[in-house]
Amino acid sequence: MLRKQPLNKSAAAIGVVALLAVSAGNATDAPIELSNDSLKLTLDPNHGGRITELWYRDRDLLAIPQPGANNFGSTFWLSPQTLWNWPPIPEHDNAPYSVITQSIDSATVTSAFGAGAQVQKTVSLDGANTATVHYRINAEKAFPEIAAWEITRVPNRGLAFAPVNTDSVKTVRGQVAYELNSDTLWLPMVADAPLVEGKVIANGSEGWLAYALDGLLYLKVYPKVALRDMATGEGDIELYLSGERPYLELEVQSAARNLQPGETLDWSVEWLVTEIPSTIDVRSGSHALLEFVRKQIRLSGSPN
Repeated sequence: MLRKQPLNKSAAAIGVVALLAVSAGNATDAPIELSNDSLKLTLDPNHGGRITELWYRDRDLLAIPQPGANNFGSTFWLSPQTLWNWPPIPEHDNAPYSVITQSIDSATVTSAFGAGAQVQKTVSLDGANTATVHYRINAEKAFPEIAAWEITRVPNRGLAFAPVNTDSVKTVRGQVAYELNSDTLWLPMVADAPLVEGKVIANGSEGWLAYALDGLLYLKVYPKVALRDMATGEGDIELYLSGERPYLELEVQSAARNLQPGETLDWSVEWLVTEIPSTIDVRSGSHALLEFVRKQIRLSGSPN
C-alpha cells in the first residue's frame, strides 16, 4: 500500500537524485572519469560503454599506437562467438549505452537490446589499485548456451601469462609464439616485432590472467571455470594478437549456462594494477613473478 506523504527535504533530495540519473542517462556523449589516489578509469558511454583508459599514476595501460576505428579499450561480447559470428553485436560492442548511475568512483551503464540480450556494466574503484567490473546479461529470448566475455586491448609488447590446464591449450587462429612452463601459459612479446595474427585459448587453473609491461602488473581475476563449463569452442582465457594493428587482446570468460527469457547472468572481473619490484625477474617461467601475482590476489581478498 502506497501512502502519500507531504514533501520534505529528504523527498526533495531523492527527487533531485532521480532527476540527475535521468539526465545522466541522456548524456551518452560524455566520457566518465572514475579516480582515486593512484588509479583512474575512463568509461565511454557513447562507444559501447567501454573502458577506454586505465591510468596507474601517470601511465595509461590501454594506450596503444594506431588503434584503428574500433580496436581499442575494454569491451564486452556474448560467448560463444557462434551466437553472432562477426562483427560483434553493435548494441553490446560499440553503440551508445545509457548512463544509469554515476559518482566519483562508480558508474553503471546499460546497452540497448541486441540479438536477444541487453548488457549492463557497473565499474567501481575499490581501493588504491583495484577496480571491479560487473557485467549483467538480461535475456529476452532463450539461450541454450551463453557466457560473458571481457575483451581488453593492450600494447603488443611485454609479457602475458596465466596458470592453465596445459591439455586445454589450443591455437585456434594463425600463429602464437606462446610457451608452456610451470603449468603456465606465457606469451612474451617484443616491441616493433612483425605483426602476425594469432589466437590461443585455454582453461585457466587459478582464475586469473596477468600482463606485465615496463615494471607494471595488470591483473584480471575472475571466478574459476571448470573445463566442462567452458563455452563451446572457447576458453575462459584467450589471447589474440592482431596481424594489422599493434595490440594484444586479454580476454576472459565466465562459465557457460542456459538462460531463459527474463533471466540474468551476473559476472564480475576484478582489475588490479601495481608496480612489480625490481628484484623480480619478469620473464617466461619466472616462479618469483607467479608468486608475486598470487600474493597480490591474496592481499586483495579475492576468493580465488
